[in-house]
Amino acid sequence: MTGVEVVHRLWALFQARRWLDAKRLFTPDAVCTWWATGERLSGAEAIIHVNAVYPEGWEIHLIEVNALADGRVHSIIRVPIAGGPTVYANSLFTLRDGLIASLDEYWSTVEAPPAWRDGTGLPGWLRLAPDTRGVVPLA
Repeated sequence: MTGVEVVHRLWALFQARRWLDAKRLFTPDAVCTWWATGERLSGAEAIIHVNAVYPEGWEIHLIEVNALADGRVHSIIRVPIAGGPTVYANSLFTLRDGLIASLDEYWSTVEAPPAWRDGTGLPGWLRLAPDTRGVVPLA
């Protein structure tokens, strides 16, 4: 599989909650860094475990996945959480021998803009409607 195919497959397996199959896409010593919260998960077992125990009610919507010139793979996902916020992740994958060796993720929560940026008097400002961009099928 290409790097893009590996990342696409990972998100499909996460969505299906097929944790053992997803674990096979990582090197045993893979590292996942969540920069926004200052966390690092070391080892495929840890990466899979934290995703498997995340409280249920979420869906993965893969918006895009692309190969980068430096060999890494970038993906953007939207994750609506039932009864909670919608979050986005920009993820940068480094593969080694066809497996994910490292993953740098930047998560953000959908929220209203701060009061000072409410559009009053800001040239070019526009409040976007909820994101309805088409998604890449995970089936």
